[in-house]
Amino acid sequence: MKIKVIISSIMVLTIIFIFSLSSCVILSPAETTSKETSASNIESEGTTGKEQESKETETTSKESAADQIKVTKPQPNQVVESPLIIEGEARGSWFFEGVFPIMLLDSNGNAIARHFAQVQGEWMTEDFVQFKAQIEFEKPATTTGTLILEKDNPSGLPENDAKIEIPVRFNSQSGKIVEDADPQKGEYFVYAILKSIDLKNNKITVEQLINEPNEKEISPEVTLSGDCKIIKVILERPDEKETITEITLDSIKLGSEIGIIFKSDNIARAIIYQEIIEK
Repeated sequence: MKIKVIISSIMVLTIIFIFSLSSCVILSPAETTSKETSASNIESEGTTGKEQESKETETTSKESAADQIKVTKPQPNQVVESPLIIEGEARGSWFFEGVFPIMLLDSNGNAIARHFAQVQGEWMTEDFVQFKAQIEFEKPATTTGTLILEKDNPSGLPENDAKIEIPVRFNSQSGKIVEDADPQKGEYFVYAILKSIDLKNNKITVEQLINEPNEKEISPEVTLSGDCKIIKVILERPDEKETITEITLDSIKLGSEIGIIFKSDNIARAIIYQEIIEK
């Protein structure tokens, strides 16, 4: 009798043990799934946070760029040709060692010119200082492009990157950089010696060279139009080969002979400087 009771007890304990083991096996996958779901949610939240942070950084970069650099030349969607003169002002923090990189792209994103803009004053300041650059390029196959002015970032850290992009159009015609004086529009041409340059007020002083008895006399102080072209003509002799480029006004030495095209309102629309090279 005692043996039967012991055997019955053992069987009950065995059944309880098997039932407990089965319960653990059944519950285990549910617990694993719960943990995986929780981990997935945490990972998802982390990814969303990073994306949000990236967007906020990008927005801040664009806003800060607009507050750090201002370009006066060229204007957006302006027709440009080589050499391209770039002017404006930027805060000292935009420069490093007085320069920052610029790049010209065609509409396909291909770089057709790379160069550096040079500060025109003391760059170690938080204030705005003027800069200038001149880049030469071959006419691209596309009719539009983008001029990019980048903040010089010696640290290489992405959070310190900044740039502005200016859409430009390329001259699709192969005409002259500047048209000759048109008397029918009241325009006229004179020769003069360049005496001084006032870049701030966009003026020059000259000493006129009278080549003809009836030539129109001008004032020694000459005001330049806002879009006045400064042209350099290089004449190679004896081949008589001419190369015409656009330059900056301050690249002409004082005392040089220049030609000036005046509009009917006596404002200069073009300054022409010629250099003769004897081979």
